[in-house]
Amino acid sequence: MTTGGLHNMAGKIDKLSYEEALEELKQIVARLNEGKVTLDESLQLYKRGNELAAYCDKKLREVTQKISEVNKATGGEDPLNIEESDV
Repeated sequence: MTTGGLHNMAGKIDKLSYEEALEELKQIVARLNEGKVTLDESLQLYKRGNELAAYCDKKLREVTQKISEVNKATGGEDPLNIEESDV
């Protein structure tokens, strides 16, 4: 399969920064929206996109939790109002 600029397509997602994963996800969405990929390519792109979206969500949850912990540790109010069960 040609990657058409998706340099990380075969790479391990956990090696990517949040920003790299989000950029790759945007590229995948753009390619799928163009409608110029084969059915097999579409499936591969969709799978990779799902993995990237889950990774980005996980990273955001981790950062949100850390912000909440810092605010609690410094005696500040938790502006995000995060409960343990939400993370």
